[in-house]
Formats: sequence, C-alpha cells, structure tokens
Amino acid sequence: MSGRILVVDDVSSNRSVLAAMLAKHYYEVETASGGRQALDLIRQRPPDLILLDVFMDDLSGFDVCRQLKADPDLAHIPVVMVTASDNPSERLEGLRAGADDFLGKPIDDTALFARVRSLTRMKMMVDELRMRASTARDLGLSDQAWSAAHAKLSSAKVLIAPGSQAEGQDLRAALVEALGCAVAVEAGDKSAIHAARADVPDLCIVSNRLADGSDGLKLVSALKGGPTTRGAGILLIIDPAERARATLGLELGVSDTVSRPLVPAELVARCRSQLRRKLYSDQLRMNLQDGLRLAVVDPLTGLHNRRYATEHLDAMAAATRQKGQMLAVMMLDLDRFKQVNDRHGHAGGDAVLKEFAGRLQENVRGVDLVARLGGEEFLLVLPDISEPDATQAAERIRAVVEEAPFHLPGGQRIRVTVSIGMAFLTPRSTECSEALISRADAALYASKHEGRNRITLADAAA
Repeated sequence: MSGRILVVDDVSSNRSVLAAMLAKHYYEVETASGGRQALDLIRQRPPDLILLDVFMDDLSGFDVCRQLKADPDLAHIPVVMVTASDNPSERLEGLRAGADDFLGKPIDDTALFARVRSLTRMKMMVDELRMRASTARDLGLSDQAWSAAHAKLSSAKVLIAPGSQAEGQDLRAALVEALGCAVAVEAGDKSAIHAARADVPDLCIVSNRLADGSDGLKLVSALKGGPTTRGAGILLIIDPAERARATLGLELGVSDTVSRPLVPAELVARCRSQLRRKLYSDQLRMNLQDGLRLAVVDPLTGLHNRRYATEHLDAMAAATRQKGQMLAVMMLDLDRFKQVNDRHGHAGGDAVLKEFAGRLQENVRGVDLVARLGGEEFLLVLPDISEPDATQAAERIRAVVEEAPFHLPGGQRIRVTVSIGMAFLTPRSTECSEALISRADAALYASKHEGRNRITLADAAA
C-alpha cells in the first residue's frame, strides 16, 4: 500500500534523510521547511500522513498539529511527531494537540515503516467513509456534518486486558475519572475475547503479556480476526525490552502502542485520541447508512443501487487520478438466470440474488464498492489495486459462486455460475465513468459469448 507523506522539518539534512527512506519504499514524498509552509501545502493538497518535527523556528509542531485538528476537513489526517527528546511532558503535549504518535531521532527504519503502514491503512478506510458520505450529500440524502471533536466519550466502552490485576485496576480508575466511559477488566485472553464478543468495545487496551501469563498478541489476532470485534481500536502496552513486538502488533492491526512505565496522563491522552477516531468512523457509517438506506440501496440484496454506484464511481475515479493509482471495474452477470426464474419462480430467483450478493460482500475489501445495477447484473469497483491482484479477486469470486450450490426456498439447492468482464482506469486516463462501465460491459459480453463462467479483460474484448 502506497501513500503520499509530508515531511516537515526545518533542518534540510533531516528532511532529505527521511524523504530518501520513504522513497525507497515507493511512497510519494513532499517536504516543508517550516510549520507555515506545511500548513499551506496541506490545505492545497492534503497528504495521507504527516511526519512533523516538534521544534521549528516559525511554528512549533504542537501549534501546527492544533491548527490541523481544529479544521474539520483536515483533522482526520494522521500526524506523527519526530523529536530527539524523550521527555514525557513533550509527548503528552503532542498527544493533547492531536498527534497520533512520536518517533525518536535517529529514526529506526522498522518502527517508522510499521507505524506508516498502520496509519496509512487507517487513513485509507476513513477516506473511503468520508468520500461515501460526500456522495450521499451530493445526492441530497444527508446534510449532516460531523467531526471527531463531537464524539461523546462518556458513551464509549473500553476493555482492558492488563499485565497484572493491579495495573488493570489503576488503568480503569484513570480512564473512568478522566473520560467517564465504561471500562471492563479481564485477566486472560480467553475471558477477554469472550467479553469482547458479548459486548463489543470501542477500544481494547492489551498488555503484551497478560496477567494470566498468556500472549497479548494472540488476543490481538483474535480480536482482529473476529467479524464483530475487528473494528475496535487496540492500544498495545509493551515493555521497553520488547519493542520488536510493538512492530509485530502494528502489523496485526494494533492502532497504537505505549511503553512501560506507564504515565497515566499520556495513556489517557492516547485513549482519548483512539476513541474519538473510532466514534468518528462509527458516526460516518451510521450517517451514511441512515441517509442511503431507502434512496440508494437495493431493497432485495441490501447492496448499493445503480444511482449511488454511478455517482460514487465518479468520485472514486477522481481520487484514483489524484493519487496516481489503478482502479478496476468489474461487471458481473449470473449465467442463464432466466432459467432459474422460469423453473423455480421469482422467489427462487430472489433467493439466488440475495445469496450471490452475500458471497460478493464476503470476498471483497471494505474499500471496494459493490452494487446491483438491475436484474442479475452487478458492479464491483476496486480502488488502489494492480491488474494481477484484481484478476485474482475476480477469479476468487467466480470460483466461490461455482463451487457451492445456492439454497432455494423449501430446501432445494441449485448450481449457479457467473460471467465477469473487467476494465481498468489508469492514473493518466481521462475516460469518464460511463465509458469505463461500457468497456467492462463489453468484456462481460465476450465472457458470455465465449461460453460463460469466465473472466474477460476489456483489452481482450476490444
């Protein structure tokens, strides 16, 4: 996963070193020599992540961060502060200003890229939610604007899996006093995962080693693997001697890490930041669901309908060009679907359509767009994906449809296949969304003509 990163430092050599490290990993890098220049660049073209020096001549990193977090259009951009100091009071001030994390100088490559990957992954999901909310407003379905600052933390739920019972009680007391949220404490991985599934928390605070001796990262993996708990934020507590496990935790999906000895004020600030982000994402999803449910959702399958899909594809295509990424569009059509309706009635056909929609949703990413255009015709849009990966995704969908029979009312089961046509939008393409869909549709026709139950790329269909 690539992204665009702004490096802000008033020392030229520091900027050059960081920019070179990031460029080697294929990130697009822009630099600023001071806080004021950084703010101008961010407002002109918001980045995916900001690496921000703390002490600069014109504006401190704290001041830059405060200004960003006060702007609803920029507040969601992750900020990592970079400093040579290890002063806890500086970390606390930065966290209160809205920073997501700190990196010490000299910068450790492993820690840098683990944090960059984690934060850009999070930013991508928030961007997609914001884009979908914008599409809903453009369609006149919602006029609600909401920011993380509106989050009522007293409604949040936190689960602590501590390194000791005493640590758990101390953390619980600090969070209840500072945030007023509901806090539960569980000593082991099994009891913690059971509690999380029974009452899904907004944030889990997990010790690297749990009070009962079990592995905290095993709990992290279970939380991120569960369909109901994977959306919860996770704050990992580590010992200074086990920093490598912090990197592993970030790769598993941990939202933030904090080292012992714990500073209660710092931990509260990190929790406040994570809870605001989680509640912000939840509210974006809720607003989107409420606004779109009747107007732009297909009532049979629960997928987006043609109206929403064509409008949102325009926004996705614009974002693809701006970020210099690839975008794939698939047209999917169930083979010989008329025969299903003729033999099993419309109730049977509807059951197949609903099950097909479910299989589609289970085999795509959260950032992908899935829609029913009408009848047995469906649209799938995959942003930020290469041609080989998109082709692999199409084959996975084709296979998952073919391999297992579909269930009809009354207990009967039938075999169904799907034909797929796929077209790609490149960063330099000026093609409109309708033309892109038409190319994918032509490729779909070729799949039908060549015998069905297959995938055709648009170039091959031309």
